[in-house]
Amino acid sequence: MFKTVTINTNGFKQRISIKRESISNRGIWTAKKRYILNVIDNEGVRYSKPKLKITGIEAIKSSTPFACRVAFKKLFNILINENEEATQKFIANFKNEFYNLSAEEKAFPRGVTNVVKYVDKKKIFKEGTPMNSRAAILYNYMLKKTNTTNKYQEIGNGEKIKYIYLNPRNPLRQNVIGFFDVLPQEFNLHQYIDNELQFEKTFLKPANAILHAIGWEAEQTSSLDDFFS
Repeated sequence: MFKTVTINTNGFKQRISIKRESISNRGIWTAKKRYILNVIDNEGVRYSKPKLKITGIEAIKSSTPFACRVAFKKLFNILINENEEATQKFIANFKNEFYNLSAEEKAFPRGVTNVVKYVDKKKIFKEGTPMNSRAAILYNYMLKKTNTTNKYQEIGNGEKIKYIYLNPRNPLRQNVIGFFDVLPQEFNLHQYIDNELQFEKTFLKPANAILHAIGWEAEQTSSLDDFFS
């Protein structure tokens, strides 16, 4: 069993103390201070079953939808303990689950600092408006358009919101819409949610940042050898 080690430097007061943090049998690094470790011993505590230590990985931050954060933790276990084929199968299965989630479950959680600043009475919002501010402004615009300002609260500066991507065929003719906890049915936008883009942004892109670090792909790819086999 390892213990804390103090080094004698012959000084008046000891200044150097070394403490072991963890022992892992597997790990994935995507960048400095961004890694996933399969820890078998942490500060002298030996685990009967290894535990994941996740540091600096953006995929599990609060700005990621909760359903995706749960899926990422399952994915990380597969990455550490299984193989590329199992990883691809999990991603394919979760993609099907993701498509069936509600708008509220797969939307981005975000804070929005400025709303009023970017409002344009003629064009709805000003050119160069950040995505989350644009989503909030469009939500307020739709409240007025559908006469639901008495039913739903408008989004103001400093609010916590969600936003989700829309496909180009929607009646709003914009690629995003924001909301608080519920996307109002009165907007008639649920059937225009861009599931493909939403999945790519919330799950696939962050997953690929990790997969590419170990040379794996999220989906099976065909080669010429496969074609002629």
